[in-house]
Amino acid sequence: MKKFDIKNLGKLFPIIGIILFIYIIISLGTDNILDAFIKIPIQYYLLALVPIIPRLIVSIYSWQYICKKQKMNFKFFYLMKIYLISLFYGNVTPLGIGWHIRIFYLRKKKKVSIEKCLTNSLINISTGLIASLFLALVGSIVFFKYIPGVLPIILLVFLFSLTAFFVFMKKSGGEKFISIFIRPLIPKKYRDRVDKSIESLYEDIPRFRDMIFPFFLEMIVAVLLGTQVYIIALAFSITIPFHMFILISILALIATAILPISIGGLGVREGAFMYMLYVIYGVEYNIAFVISLSGYFVKMLIPSILGAAFSFRKNH
Repeated sequence: MKKFDIKNLGKLFPIIGIILFIYIIISLGTDNILDAFIKIPIQYYLLALVPIIPRLIVSIYSWQYICKKQKMNFKFFYLMKIYLISLFYGNVTPLGIGWHIRIFYLRKKKKVSIEKCLTNSLINISTGLIASLFLALVGSIVFFKYIPGVLPIILLVFLFSLTAFFVFMKKSGGEKFISIFIRPLIPKKYRDRVDKSIESLYEDIPRFRDMIFPFFLEMIVAVLLGTQVYIIALAFSITIPFHMFILISILALIATAILPISIGGLGVREGAFMYMLYVIYGVEYNIAFVISLSGYFVKMLIPSILGAAFSFRKNH
C-alpha cells in the first residue's frame, strides 16, 4: 500500500471549492442555470461595470495612503497598474497568495527592502479584511434570526484578526511572537539575519491612528463590490432592500476568506450566497447562483483580465 503523504492533501486543499462549484452546477442542472443567465440583459452587465471606476479609485487611494505613511511615494496610476496585476494573480492562485506579487514591483521601483514592501502589502490586505469583517459582523447580527450560527464565527474571526493586527503592528508584539514561536526553530547561524529582517519589517510602519482612514475607505470598497452584484440582481426584479443585499454579499465574500479552500473563491462564495438568499428571502437556488457568478465576472474577472494584460507585457 502506498504511504499517505500529507503533501498530497495540501495539493487537494485549494481545489475543494472547485469540486463544490462543480457539485452545485450538477445539482442545479445546467439547463436551469442557463435559463437564469439568459434572463440577464446585457445592459445590466454594462451597468454593473460602472462601479469599478470609483471602486478602483478608492482602493488605490487607500493603498497609496499607506505607502505614503511608510515614506514610499508612488504615482497613482502606477499603483493602479500593479493593483490590477495583483488582482489577476490573486484570482488564479490558491489561497489568493498571488496578491503579494506586488511586493516585488514596489521593491523594484523604490529599491527598498523586500520586508518593508511585504509589510505594506500585509497592512493593505489586513485593513480590507478587517473592514469587511466589521460589515459582515453587522450583517450576522441583522440576520441572526435566519442564520444564528454565523454570528459567533464572524465575531471570533473579527476579534482574532483585530487582535493580531494590533499585536503585529507594534514592533514589540511582533518581536515577542517571533522570539517565542519562530526564532527557536531557526538555525543559530541564521538568527542574526532574521533579527535584521524584523528591523526592516517595522521600518516606517504606520501608527494605529493612521489606519482609521484606510479602514473607512475599505468599507466603501466593500459596499461598491456589493453594489456591482446588486445591479445584476435587479435583472430578476428581486425585492431585497439595497443595504440588506450588500450585507449578504459581504457575508458571502467573507466566507471565502474564512474558508480559503478554492481558487478565486469559486464554490464557497456561491454556496454561501445561495444559502443566505434562499433562507432569508426565498430566492431560488439557480437564480442566486447566477447572480453570484455573474457578480464575480463583473467585479473580479473582468478587471483581472486587464491585470493579466499588464502582467504579460514584456517589461513586466
